[in-house]
Amino acid sequence: EYLCHVYLRNDGLAGVVIADNEYPQRVCFTLLDKVLDEFSRQVSKLDWPSGSPATIDYAALDGYLSKYQVQSWHG
Repeated sequence: EYLCHVYLRNDGLAGVVIADNEYPQRVCFTLLDKVLDEFSRQVSKLDWPSGSPATIDYAALDGYLSKYQVQSWHG
C-alpha cells in the first residue's frame, strides 16, 4: 500500500519519501533532489553527521512538503 523512495547522493546525504502507491515515483525523486540540493547549500557539510532538528534549522522542508502533498492524482 505504501512505497519507500530512497535517494542516496555521492556526498553521503540521503533522503526518504514514504508515499502511497498512487503517488508518482518521478515526483518523489524530484522532491528528494530539490530538498537535498537546497539542504546541502544551506547547511554546512560539517554539521550533517551530528545534526538534529534541534541544531539544524532547515525551514524550507515544510514548504516543500506542503507543495508536494496532494489529496489525489488525476492523470
